[in-house]
Amino acid sequence: MTANRIRRVALGLAIGVLLALPAGGRQARVVFEVRSQYQQITVRDTADGIRQLLFDERFPGTGAVQSEMSLANPDELAVVYTRYMMAALPLVERPRRLLIVGLGGASMQRYLYRLLPGATIETVELDPVVRDIAANFFFLKEDERQIVHVADGRRFLEKTRDRYDVIFLDAFNSSAIPSALTTQEFLRTVRARVAGGGVVCANLWESASNYADMLRTYAAVFPELHLVKAVPSGNRLVVALPRKTDLTAAAWIDLARAFEKARPTGLDLPDLVGRGAAARPEIPGTARVLRDADQGPPR
Repeated sequence: MTANRIRRVALGLAIGVLLALPAGGRQARVVFEVRSQYQQITVRDTADGIRQLLFDERFPGTGAVQSEMSLANPDELAVVYTRYMMAALPLVERPRRLLIVGLGGASMQRYLYRLLPGATIETVELDPVVRDIAANFFFLKEDERQIVHVADGRRFLEKTRDRYDVIFLDAFNSSAIPSALTTQEFLRTVRARVAGGGVVCANLWESASNYADMLRTYAAVFPELHLVKAVPSGNRLVVALPRKTDLTAAAWIDLARAFEKARPTGLDLPDLVGRGAAARPEIPGTARVLRDADQGPPR
């Protein structure tokens, strides 16, 4: 769907429809709805000035909130876990080229564009309608530094020969991470695309049935893992290093202080690292490595 088509459809929507939000009791009005090739997509505004992106909102309160943006301060990171994902940045001496798998409402894209004026931020997004919605409703502006590739994230990484200082993995459908982005084979591809001195930061959900298996799979590919708990949410961020460093929490906090001094984030990264970072994730002995051969058809 083209951007012009989205604008025309948006103008024809019943803007005043109110939906009850399950979280916090906030009321919201639908701004835009569309069925793409992959999912039902809803954009809605809450009464307290938050714009939300939801997938598969077929009935009030049933959709999965993928992204939130403050209409008053769109460059801020409104969702807790996105703030904690920035804890990976101090581990890279010079973050010049970043890749994000999964676009959503482009919150990290907007934030990183402002925070790192010398960096290029590339994003891979499967659904072209999500890209159009991010541009029309979430203030995403593409240029030579902000680039969105409409492609399957795994196939993109398998084909490209480029390497990235930071790779953020944040691709979800309405209920889970697509299975093709959970396996050992996929993570080996990711590791090959990390530049020397680079880092991978992946957003996981602690209550997911395969959470422990995913930790085991990351540990089978990357020589060093750290876990960041995005409190109070259920998001758990795996920070994976393609090299052995024996990084301690204290050293990470020191790096975060230096990063804040050079590039003020507005987040207090040393505090986020201190509250959220664990030296090593605890992986149950029953967890297994996820492999392509064990996965069902893509969802």
